Amino acid sequence: MLTSKLTLMSLTWILALFVSISLRIAGIVHPRPFFINDFLIWLLVFGPSLCLLIYFSLKRAFFTINSVN
Repeated sequence: MLTSKLTLMSLTWILALFVSISLRIAGIVHPRPFFINDFLIWLLVFGPSLCLLIYFSLKRAFFTINSVN
């Protein structure tokens, strides 16, 4: 049976793999140095934390709904 820790760890690894592959493809498509906008930097820095915040908030909300009924 999958635990929440294993699920979260797998999700994190899958997201990291997706970002890595995306950056590699971007490097192949645009071999010259390119200007990166500030939004992308902020998204890469704070995006995973926001995703985890949303995940845990939804999990808590659904857990409390199911435990009340």
